[in-house]
Amino acid sequence: MKNIYTYISISIISLVLAAACSFLMTAADAPIREAGTYLPLVMGAVFTWSSAKALFMARNREKNSANARSAA
Repeated sequence: MKNIYTYISISIISLVLAAACSFLMTAADAPIREAGTYLPLVMGAVFTWSSAKALFMARNREKNSANARSAA
């Protein structure tokens, strides 16, 4: 149950960053517009990496708890 707070915080941060990117994409200066275009790609890569890491950690935890139950 403690991981739910992590998921909620990641979703709130994602929503805030997506809103910030949308405002950056409508900026008047060209360099800021380009940063607003590339920032979602960077954020997507970071969140994909973090979610994959969390899934692998959950899988290892389940595997370890299953091995501990079978050994007992």
